[in-house]
Amino acid sequence: MRRVLLGLLVLLPLLAGCFAPSPPRIEANEDPEEAFRVPLPVPTDASGGWALVNRRLGIIGQDRVAVRIDGDGKVLWRTTLPAEFALTGRAGRAYAVATPSASVMTLVGAASSGRLPPLATLDSVTGSLTMLAAPSARPPGKLRFVTVVSTTANPWQAVAATCLPGASCTVTAWDTSTGLVLWKHRTHGPAVFAAPCNQEGERDGVAGRWACDPLAFVADGRLVLLRRGEDRLRSRPVELPRGDIGQVIPTLYRVLVTTAPHGPGCRAQAAAYDLTTESPTPVWQRTFTWNQPQAAVHEGCRRDPSIPLLMAYRLTLPDVAGALVGDDFHGEFPLRLKPGEYPVADRNGIVAYRADGSYRDPNPAPSRTPQRRPKELDPTAKQLGQGVWYLPGRGRKGEIVAVDVYGKITWRRSTSGLPFFLTSNCLVYADGSSLVGIGAST
Repeated sequence: MRRVLLGLLVLLPLLAGCFAPSPPRIEANEDPEEAFRVPLPVPTDASGGWALVNRRLGIIGQDRVAVRIDGDGKVLWRTTLPAEFALTGRAGRAYAVATPSASVMTLVGAASSGRLPPLATLDSVTGSLTMLAAPSARPPGKLRFVTVVSTTANPWQAVAATCLPGASCTVTAWDTSTGLVLWKHRTHGPAVFAAPCNQEGERDGVAGRWACDPLAFVADGRLVLLRRGEDRLRSRPVELPRGDIGQVIPTLYRVLVTTAPHGPGCRAQAAAYDLTTESPTPVWQRTFTWNQPQAAVHEGCRRDPSIPLLMAYRLTLPDVAGALVGDDFHGEFPLRLKPGEYPVADRNGIVAYRADGSYRDPNPAPSRTPQRRPKELDPTAKQLGQGVWYLPGRGRKGEIVAVDVYGKITWRRSTSGLPFFLTSNCLVYADGSSLVGIGAST
């Protein structure tokens, strides 16, 4: 009963104003009214955003300030963080990670020399900060990875990886209530890690598709995983593609591994491994010539590792003869873009852009109501919700635009940074010295 009451306390501040559970849906051709406009409770960074944004709980933070707002923009609490927990949004410095509990989240502090990073929990109901324990020393090497997980044996377990340059890595797990080391795993050679789970408990590039397993990496010819809810690593030998491993990308049923291309040939391989079996053999493999027309030349090839290969429920392989678009489960690629085109996520599909800014729909779905993308939406446009987009400008400047099903822009709002949806019906953004919330349909 106590847990139920705590959950209600967490949710009650959201059941008002902009966060009402059943609001009237605003069509794209209706300019929404402001739900609130209040003084900015947390300064933004140079881009107009915040290092910490937890949409589910309504918590935002930057530098040494974290606040929680309700549906009217009212500050429920404000917490001043210690210097070692100043929020920067950069791994290796202080940043935040999602935790399984709805009432707390974890902050990972900046690590001092020879030590693992300090950890603390931030209570979403009260804003109180509670320090957690860490081991007295850390293995040698650069800190590459930190996460906090809940397991069947230990509700608060932290995992960190430290790596020597071009050499071995050590993964350490410890009990955050005592600092006691629970286990260690050391590789013989270098390891390639999947991107960590983000603040929402999802993996960037595949957010909203499935829950994020805390840890995945490839080393010594083995695929190593820490699954959600488990307290030990799973390690199995796999037949890796030849070449330097460039990326490891876990999905719902597969782990994708790609090699890093090198000039002049820029050949690369992608292989997928089944998560439900222990088979060392890839479910499928594909060889292609890596070429991302929108990327700068890196080691003789047009390649930008920050461009996700998974977008809009599809796997894309950037081949010089035209990007391949398909699925990660079967490794089938029924769509190939034209040479010089590159894929950009648009709603739940892919559009093909060219270097001159023009684009086309390479696989239009039959529909009685055509959905067109206005020319104002360049490749940098970020989709915030159904029919709602953000166009970044210079520095802090930006613009929210609403697009109807015919591709007509129906209303615009200037912002001072990237907006975000706290819930499905409330769009929040900074506007100069104000925090603004508007209702919009998703």
